[in-house]
Amino acid sequence: MIMNEMADEKENPVRILVVDDEEIIRDLLCDKLTQEGINVTTAKDGTEALQLIQKELFEIVITDLRMPGMSGMELLYEVIKICPDTCVIIMSAYGTVESAVQVMKSGAYDYVCKPFELEEIKFIVGKAVERQRLLRDSRMAKHYKYLSSTDGLTGVYNHRYFQEYLDFEIQRSVKNHSMFALLFADVDNFKKFNDTFGHVAGDTVLRELATLFRGKTRKTDFIARYGGEEFSIVLPDTQLIGGLRVASHIMREIQSKKWVQIVSSSETTITLSTGVVEYPRDGQLKGDLIKKADEAMYFAKKNGKNRVCYFNGGQVVEYKEI
Repeated sequence: MIMNEMADEKENPVRILVVDDEEIIRDLLCDKLTQEGINVTTAKDGTEALQLIQKELFEIVITDLRMPGMSGMELLYEVIKICPDTCVIIMSAYGTVESAVQVMKSGAYDYVCKPFELEEIKFIVGKAVERQRLLRDSRMAKHYKYLSSTDGLTGVYNHRYFQEYLDFEIQRSVKNHSMFALLFADVDNFKKFNDTFGHVAGDTVLRELATLFRGKTRKTDFIARYGGEEFSIVLPDTQLIGGLRVASHIMREIQSKKWVQIVSSSETTITLSTGVVEYPRDGQLKGDLIKKADEAMYFAKKNGKNRVCYFNGGQVVEYKEI
């Protein structure tokens, strides 16, 4: 049975709020639904129910239509505003076809006429429970996908997903006969920074950098933490010169940022060494692009840091913005 399947989720059972001004109805529904393994809370009117809903999540609300003070219809509107996914089941002893249609058009999950049969209520609630279980599963699937593709510290994509995305972007560019720029950026002297100010400050810097990257790129651009203090950025439909300008702009923003708020030292600066390549100009295979971007980045590090480098005629050179 649907109800028993949901009851198996003992660690996190579905939560139902029963709202009715008649105590006998509240107690009856509470007893029967609790026997089905459901977590049930009751409220004597719409005002009390709304106060409970504002404090905690109820996946299903069963409410009488006519109650003193706030009506079931008014409560329905408030529930939808707070949590649109909540299933609201309306009960009424004055049911008509017109009122049922109005309730359903207003966003209710179902409509029940009083007096009702317990089996009818159990069936309707069972279907609502199954709907909420499916919504939970969907949310969990999205959550796990997010976790599998996202770096936990910075909130940008992780190395594994970067590899997948780069494959996708190459295929897309081949199909559309387009290009893209790939940036590799590494934080200069990061080990020394961590040794001086601690890993907590270092983690804060990485998070701040990720935020800065997001703010200085387009929504269609791809940002990942490649590993440690190294980031990668993919700029779709962008030529080399565009990638160089973005990298240079980011470098200037980092130089001007006040890092004193993080480390309480006015002498502290954060800089990046960045390598930029273009597909297909600098390579048509993923491995070749990554290798060249990495080479350009390390050339920047070995030649003074805090600079942007790229390949020009087979040689790595520093970009000098005009």
